[in-house]
Amino acid sequence: NHGNYGQLKADIMGDDNYAWLEVGGSKLHTNNEIQLWQAGDGHYAYLESFTGSNNSIDAFQGTGQDNNYISAFMGSGSDNNDLRIWQGKHSDGTTDVDEVGDHEAYWTVTGDSNTLASYQTDTNRSGGGGAGHHLANVISGDSNSVEHIQMGKAGHDGFVEIQGDDNTVDLYQRGNGGKKWADIVLTGDGHTVDVDQRGSNSANATVDLTNSGGAYDFSLTQ
Repeated sequence: NHGNYGQLKADIMGDDNYAWLEVGGSKLHTNNEIQLWQAGDGHYAYLESFTGSNNSIDAFQGTGQDNNYISAFMGSGSDNNDLRIWQGKHSDGTTDVDEVGDHEAYWTVTGDSNTLASYQTDTNRSGGGGAGHHLANVISGDSNSVEHIQMGKAGHDGFVEIQGDDNTVDLYQRGNGGKKWADIVLTGDGHTVDVDQRGSNSANATVDLTNSGGAYDFSLTQ
């Protein structure tokens, strides 16, 4: 997509598919709407070189499947964007349909005032098991809001690293069948952090907060 005020929608069914979506490249682009839907197993998706402002990016993988991978990169100058990554869905876009799990998602964002959310599930009721997830979020910029939710029977790994001011992080992990692990590193002023890990088996969270003397608002429930 090499223009402003555009819309791109890709629906992919089946297994083991590969998608590469790019907006911007060397130019700044604004007010674009990007939607990606991958239903099935073993998908790879790369949302690369998003540069510009006021873009809406919505990517989904799942429908009761497993072993999907997605990464998103938003470069310098990417301001006021809305990025959502769903693997299985919930909270509350619903879908799921007996999701197996074993998903991976990564996103890296440089820019100001972006809204970022990621959701992973691994219900797997009929299969009786479920597989764990890995989700990593790396941000450089000011006034970011992050929602990081991982749910299901198996374990979850979650990582959030932010360098910038006035960030809000909400990390939630729930599951009875596996270990829950979270690592949150915030460097900057005025952060609000909320970590909630629920379910049986062990839960481990490491929170590293650095700032030049301002106040934190931090809570942890395990």
